[in-house]
Amino acid sequence: MLHVDHYVSRSTIHGLGVFTREPIKAGSLVWRFDPMFDVEIPASLVMQFPEEDAMIVINHAEYLKHLGVFRLGNDGDIFMNHSECPSLLDLGDEMLAKHDLKAGTELTCDYTEVCVLGFDRSQLNSSKRFAK
Repeated sequence: MLHVDHYVSRSTIHGLGVFTREPIKAGSLVWRFDPMFDVEIPASLVMQFPEEDAMIVINHAEYLKHLGVFRLGNDGDIFMNHSECPSLLDLGDEMLAKHDLKAGTELTCDYTEVCVLGFDRSQLNSSKRFAK
């Protein structure tokens, strides 16, 4: 669940992105997993979804291999794009602002740390390894 005022808009990175409406100080909490708000869907269940629905999960949810679940947000975080210089620092169940962020900054993460299975790995710098 995002803990900052945000909006979804066109991204220069890919399609739509999520942006902060407010300035955020470095180290501030931006996102935290909230089991009362975010959904964890077992991978075995996603495999039973109609293809179109499964692709939404695969393209927008974080895959947690060690738990065998997809974690899908219920707010703008499903539009968070990959960046090799992300604005957020991933700590597992929390994401913090990596540095001071101005209002209007796109909130991004590193898909080598946040596993989104639908991400085209060939877009990553070849020196980085995608963690499944």
